[in-house]
Amino acid sequence: MLERRQVSPKLAAWVQNNEANIFISSVSLAELQFGLNRAPATHKASLAAWLADIKRRLAPATEELTESVLVRWKELLADLKVKNRTMTCEDSLIAATALQHGHTLATHNKRHFEPAGAQTFDPLA
Repeated sequence: MLERRQVSPKLAAWVQNNEANIFISSVSLAELQFGLNRAPATHKASLAAWLADIKRRLAPATEELTESVLVRWKELLADLKVKNRTMTCEDSLIAATALQHGHTLATHNKRHFEPAGAQTFDPLA
């Protein structure tokens, strides 16, 4: 599932052991596609093949931005405003998706999601 040439053995093992339970936000897929679109020409073919494989393998586990997720996102933004906190648009959408579906966010950037109150797990810790 991972593309980096030097993937942490710990992360690779975690993904392999948990792939059946992994969900991905359509926002994350869009971020990957954006990165692919901006990648150097020398990397595009391999990245495109990798991303196509990820999309195929995780199609049943892709969480879309449904109306209920977007309502949860707006509630999250209102909560953040009361707390005088902010999150990037992408991170807040991913957090709202996880909150709406009761998912734990697997991320090495736990601090990005702390303001949302989403449950997080760092597979590299």
